[in-house]
Amino acid sequence: MQYYGLAGLVLVIVALMLFAVVRAGWRLSWLLPWLKGNLLLLGVLFACALGIVAWEIQQFKTLDPGANVATLEFRKVGPQQYELLFSAGTEPRSIVLEGDLWQLDAQVLRWSGLAHAIGLQDGYRLHRLTGRYLTLEQQRGLASAEYTGVLHETPAWRDAWQWLDRLDSGALLETDAFVVRFIPMAEGARFGIEIGETGLTPVPMNRQAMNAMQRSQ
Repeated sequence: MQYYGLAGLVLVIVALMLFAVVRAGWRLSWLLPWLKGNLLLLGVLFACALGIVAWEIQQFKTLDPGANVATLEFRKVGPQQYELLFSAGTEPRSIVLEGDLWQLDAQVLRWSGLAHAIGLQDGYRLHRLTGRYLTLEQQRGLASAEYTGVLHETPAWRDAWQWLDRLDSGALLETDAFVVRFIPMAEGARFGIEIGETGLTPVPMNRQAMNAMQRSQ
């Protein structure tokens, strides 16, 4: 009975509050401007969101199977530390990775349904390069076991690919991810990265890279 009584008391308070609100503004002359203002605000927010999505989408490139999408060249600058010269069709950039192995991730957008039927092509964006230590002892002894170089300037909070991945609707646009798994870093090694329908493929471009690939097998 106690909880029925508490529920009744809360309902009485609710009724009194509604009565006071209706009595104070029963003509509701404020309602239409309030609704109009909120709709305008929602329109502005929606337009801003679409603008962010447009900015994100223009960073993706058409997935063209067999194309070389990047080159990586390693130079050892210290114990288990490498300077990586990374080029993906633009001016090369320098990234320092620590560890023994490297990994490359790409974000992929796949069109489905009507979008695929009208000929929209899948797209990709190279996402990040990761360095990792080979031994578990070294990883456990560090606050961060991985050292990462993000390859685009989009922060996680407005990364359209990540939001789509969380929504996982699959109605029109689906997310996918390509990964080149950990491959040994080596002084002077030079790799090309080819893209296909199902993933990224590292292609050794000199003997050092070929030896590193053989060690990863």
